[in-house]
Amino acid sequence: MHKTSFGIFVKWLRKEFELTQQQLAEKLDCAVSTIARFEAGRELPSRRIFMKLNSVFETIGIIYDELWMESVFGFKEARKELLEAIKKGRGDEIERKLDKFKELMEEAEGENDEDEKRENMQYYALGHLISIRKRGLSVEQFLDEITQTFELRRKIPDFEDLPNVKLSLIEYQMLYEIGEAYRIMGDVNTAEKICKGLLANKIDHRSPFVKNKYIEASFALAKVCVTKNDYSSVNDCLEYIFSQYMDKSDTRTFFHSLMIQIDVFEYLGDKTGAELTKQFLESAQKLKRHMHWSSRIHLKE
Repeated sequence: MHKTSFGIFVKWLRKEFELTQQQLAEKLDCAVSTIARFEAGRELPSRRIFMKLNSVFETIGIIYDELWMESVFGFKEARKELLEAIKKGRGDEIERKLDKFKELMEEAEGENDEDEKRENMQYYALGHLISIRKRGLSVEQFLDEITQTFELRRKIPDFEDLPNVKLSLIEYQMLYEIGEAYRIMGDVNTAEKICKGLLANKIDHRSPFVKNKYIEASFALAKVCVTKNDYSSVNDCLEYIFSQYMDKSDTRTFFHSLMIQIDVFEYLGDKTGAELTKQFLESAQKLKRHMHWSSRIHLKE
C-alpha cells in the first residue's frame, strides 16, 4: 500500500469513528503532527504505532507487512535481492543490484529516519566490499572495512555473546563474512567462535530465514573444521546441510519432476536424455545412502 493511499484510509477511518486528530494522537501516544503526516501521505507509521492504530480501528483490514512492500519504499525487495547476490558472490550481479539500491536510497533521501539510513548504508557498503574483495582488496583491509560498516549502528558484540544477541539479517551476514575473513587469515579459533555463535544464535522459529541461516553457518563451520582437521565435526555439519536440502519439499518436487521428465524424453524418443536422467537419480540415491551410513562407520573406526 502506498503512503498516499494509507493516509486517505486513515483519515476516512478517523472520521468514521468521529475522532479529531488530537484524540487519535492521544490514543496512539504520538504527536498530532504525526497523524497529520500520515493523513497527508508523507509518512508511514512505525510498527508500534501501527499496532496501536490497528487496535483502535479493529476493522482496519490491513496488516503491517503490507505497508513495507516494494511499492512503499522499494527497499524490502531490493535488500533481499542484494543480500542474495552477496551470498552468491557474483561480482557482476552484485554491481547491478548495487546500482538499483543506490537509486532507491537517493529517491528516499529525507524520508527515512537516521537508523534506517544507516542500515541501508550497511547493505550498500557490504555489497561494495564483497565486489571489490573479488577484485583484489586484501582480506585484512576487508576485515577492517566490514568492521567499520557493522559499527555504523552499534559496536560489534563480543563473539562469546553471539548466541544471545538479536541480529538483523545484514548484521548476521556481516558476522558471517567476518568469520570467513578470520578463517582465511589463519585465525581459525576466532572463526570457529563466530561460526558456533551464529549457529547458537536464538533466531525466531517463525522466521523464513531460520533454515538458511543454520545451513550457511554450518557450511562456514565445516570449512573451519577442515582447516583444523576436525573431520568428525565436518561430517556433522555436512550431514545436517544435506539432510536439510533432502528434506525440503521443493527438493522432493525436483526429483519427482525428473521422473516425469524421463517419461517426456521417452515419449520424444530421446533415449540419451532418459538414460542420463535415470543415472542421475540412481546416483543421487546411492550417494545419499552412502553418506548417511558409511561416513559414520569410517569416523568411528
